Amino acid sequence: MDITKIYQYKLRKLFNPRALPFEHDSLFLQSWDGELDEVISVKLKNKPALYLSWWNELFNLQKVDEIISDEPYDQNYYQFFSFLRILPNLLSINRTENFYNKNLFSSYIVSQLKSDLSFLGKEKENIYKTELINYLFYDMGFADFYYHYFIVKDNKLYFRFSSDEIIKVDELINTTYDLVLKYSNEKYYDDLNIIKKQQTEIIKFLLEEDENFIFTLEDQYLIYLSPKKFIKTYKNDTDKIFKILVSFLSKDQSALNVFVSKIIIMNYNYYILKNNPNEILKLKAFCRRDNLKFFLLLKLIIDLHFFVKKEDFKELHLEYYLFKIN
Repeated sequence: MDITKIYQYKLRKLFNPRALPFEHDSLFLQSWDGELDEVISVKLKNKPALYLSWWNELFNLQKVDEIISDEPYDQNYYQFFSFLRILPNLLSINRTENFYNKNLFSSYIVSQLKSDLSFLGKEKENIYKTELINYLFYDMGFADFYYHYFIVKDNKLYFRFSSDEIIKVDELINTTYDLVLKYSNEKYYDDLNIIKKQQTEIIKFLLEEDENFIFTLEDQYLIYLSPKKFIKTYKNDTDKIFKILVSFLSKDQSALNVFVSKIIIMNYNYYILKNNPNEILKLKAFCRRDNLKFFLLLKLIIDLHFFVKKEDFKELHLEYYLFKIN
């Protein structure tokens, strides 16, 4: 799938500025605001190449705003237009230091959305993927994470159109283009259809199970990014997971190794500690009398700011360690 190739290129480019470029009929990356940024753009038939997030330049946005601000449209639908603007950012590249955590969260969440979580039960899979995809879009700049505009059911993405109605996102994209075509110059119809196809493909990519897509990054521990591998190993051989976590304290890690270390710790945060923070005591016991080792791991876990907070451990008699963590 072409979107997969583009995303794999993005991951490689984060650590290798000279990564071989990808080939695509419609999409390409353009430099933006310096050599560390590249924005996903689309080749069009009747207009010079356009940043994919600027799709609203091809229709009368003011007129569409007037239409959807009235009944029977819901204000959530108004938000959907904002969502379509930020969606392409998933493929864009920003290698500046202040964007590091966004790259980290995006890479982790996409890997989990594309994983098979059915071994946890269908209900849990839907709950986890709903939570993660809302967090992803929120971190990309869309709306409020706590509202859950998006719902995942059986690996299909739905949008909360109103308080009592949800609609499949691909169907809502079709509805949206039926509307915007009415307020666009006819010469841009083909261009809008090209953009529509790319937006739909990005949605498909996000929830299309593909356990291997991220393994273009080379790290011996990357197999533990798989939730199934991580959770089953934790249950059957907890010490093995703890040995791997301790290895992440090594100062010999490359930038790629550190990145992979953090996304695997995010598995520990999300699937183990989020609902059972007292599990951290098993890690403390594993570290035995090495207080520094446990402190450094606890600090790594908390400093990620990913579904686990310092306050989650306050009732576990860890004040000695928590006091030293900002």
